[in-house]
Amino acid sequence: MLSDSDATDSALFDGVDTHYLVLSALDQMMEATTISMGATAPEVLDQLANIAARMKPSLTAVQCHRIASVVLDGLDNKANKHKEFSADYFDAKSQSMKAFRFRLVQFLADPTDVYRYSPTPEGYLVYLGMLDMEPEDTQELMEKMLDMLVKRGRFEQALDIAQRARKLSLEFRQLIRDKLFQAYRAPGSVNWSRDMHSKLEAAREHVSKRQAEDFRMEQAVGDAMVEADGEENRQRIKQLLDTLKGASLIRLKLVQDISASPEQYIAAQKAVFRARRPTGLPDLELSVFPKILSRPAQELAAEADQYISALYPPAWPKLYDLNTAFSVLMERRPEDETGELEDGETVFFEEVPDKFTKDLVNRVSNWARERCDGDRTWHISELLIAARQDGLSLRERRCLVFVLYRSFAESESVFPGLAARVSGNYFDVGVACGQDVAFERKKESQ
Repeated sequence: MLSDSDATDSALFDGVDTHYLVLSALDQMMEATTISMGATAPEVLDQLANIAARMKPSLTAVQCHRIASVVLDGLDNKANKHKEFSADYFDAKSQSMKAFRFRLVQFLADPTDVYRYSPTPEGYLVYLGMLDMEPEDTQELMEKMLDMLVKRGRFEQALDIAQRARKLSLEFRQLIRDKLFQAYRAPGSVNWSRDMHSKLEAAREHVSKRQAEDFRMEQAVGDAMVEADGEENRQRIKQLLDTLKGASLIRLKLVQDISASPEQYIAAQKAVFRARRPTGLPDLELSVFPKILSRPAQELAAEADQYISALYPPAWPKLYDLNTAFSVLMERRPEDETGELEDGETVFFEEVPDKFTKDLVNRVSNWARERCDGDRTWHISELLIAARQDGLSLRERRCLVFVLYRSFAESESVFPGLAARVSGNYFDVGVACGQDVAFERKKESQ
């Protein structure tokens, strides 16, 4: 899985067992899942660097951390841009070669936004070794070995077996937590009958079998404590007993996870039926993205900078690889907090009358059309002066200002054959002042 070419110096890995380092990294990640969602990258690198230093004492601290970095990058397949590993195999049913894709570790954020490494189901299988057995069968075998070692007085080896058996119990917790986490991230992607029910049943069976075995093992270790002679043996037996009690505590937490799984699953699935809260922002999936994707590629390329900048978050999240990028994209937004609604007062709507009556508007509009009938270009200032000369009242001239400025929009214009444009001149004729607008005859192209 790892190659010496991954290092800057090919001789750096001489005398270093990379397989042992890989299993040690998985061991630390599994151990960390007992108290959190995994181990952070600095924790894994420090552990691997310490082991590499013990393997090859001639290495410097920088070289040890280089080896640790290469091993961790190999577990996460950094050389292939963190893509899944692929293994080809022959499928007898389809009589063809198929590819099996898998990951050994996953790098996800915990509820406190700290990114941690944890093994995948395939990573657990790698850690179990080349036994090609189910976790339940492997743990039963290890417990039989533990019983035999205790009876023979080989307490140091028994402690090692007990620690390995304890870690096997973590897989059921991790499997359940992974599915619930997936249901929380993407409601509807996890089916209870297909994905959860069988795993919970297997976990219940695992707990029921192991409880009786743990009780029997604790009694056997307790009896060995009474019969042991020598302080060293007693110390090892005490460590063995503490390890067995720790395994029982892990299974107690597994029972809690099994009991809480239905409620957590239902809470995660409620998001499918929850109506979205009204906001002033457009819906990306329903309104923004369909309109963007319907445009030609050349137009999208020309406006790409503006589109991308509109999607920038106010604060950049910490994304280390594509796995965490997809996890962030699937994360649900927190619900908006709404304050308490206060009872308001009912106010009757009072309709505001129009400033100018329809008859007055029609009369003034007819006068303006008669004046502008011809090829001459008229300005608002000229029409207002002409209205005063024709004897229009002050109210009628104010109404004329309203009609002329409204006609600047072609849809509201009272001059079908004229086009309005801003002349750029400033006028002041008493009844109105401001930017002058010219009305000129439309060209044939318009």
